[in-house]
Amino acid sequence: MWIKKKEIVTAVVLGAAVVMLVYYSSMMCGPCEPFYGERSLSEWALAKTSGSTQRSQVITETIEGELEKGSFENVVSSLQALTEHKGGYVKSLRMTYFDGSWSGQLICKVPTENVTSFTFKVRETIDVNGSVTYINISIEEIEQTQQPQETVYSTIYINLKEKKPQNGNGVPASLVPVIDILSKGLLLIAQGVMVGVPICFASLGVVLLVNRGILPVWKNLLKKTKAATASVE
Repeated sequence: MWIKKKEIVTAVVLGAAVVMLVYYSSMMCGPCEPFYGERSLSEWALAKTSGSTQRSQVITETIEGELEKGSFENVVSSLQALTEHKGGYVKSLRMTYFDGSWSGQLICKVPTENVTSFTFKVRETIDVNGSVTYINISIEEIEQTQQPQETVYSTIYINLKEKKPQNGNGVPASLVPVIDILSKGLLLIAQGVMVGVPICFASLGVVLLVNRGILPVWKNLLKKTKAATASVE
């Protein structure tokens, strides 16, 4: 049984339509929501009043990241500017240069109501220049002795280190982005083949069933109905 070119094209178009429909349906119906919403940590940090004692909640975070070679200085400067932009300050900064790479720690004090957006921006800044490897968040309830209008600061520890330069026959740093793009492209192609080929075969089966099974039977029934109607008349 020969498969016509028209049937193959129809099957490919049908398969592509199914993939696009599933993809856009998943985007429209299943938005991904982060564990901590934009207001989640801020809501945790709202002050509580019990009698004459005012209580509030302070957030302590530890963020660790691994940076690409040569990006340490720019990331530190960006995080310092971000801390000031969010109404906080850098309490301390420690930097160490050893074995060809930088490492260090920033201790940032940020108003508790700005911690959520600050955390997301820190993660975004690190991810642009490397990757975030660890985030820990703890919330502690304290009793305030200062005036209610005074700002409550939370503490964020940011530990950064550059990737160490490779020795010997390692991949040159200039080729790392190219290899990364190629690996991602090959992964996408493999995923497309794994998903697309079965869908195309299934679509081809549907097309053959309709063209060579359902349509001929329907046409025969239609002819018999017309013939029966003509004989009655």
